[in-house]
Amino acid sequence: MAQHPIPPDLGQKAYAAYGETTGGRTHDGRAMPAWEDLGEEIQTAWTVAARVSYQAGWHSAPRTGDR
Repeated sequence: MAQHPIPPDLGQKAYAAYGETTGGRTHDGRAMPAWEDLGEEIQTAWTVAARVSYQAGWHSAPRTGDR
């Protein structure tokens, strides 16, 4: 199976998708900050998590349980 290049904004896209599914709220109900306001550590955490998911093949898995 051919490897696809990892999009450079993958973490930001994952963060945006999380916001879309939670109504722009954090896990504890607060308003989500803008990506630019997260700080480097949190942006890196989102990017690493998204990259691991992408590399595991979740980017091509069928979506289930969409809201």
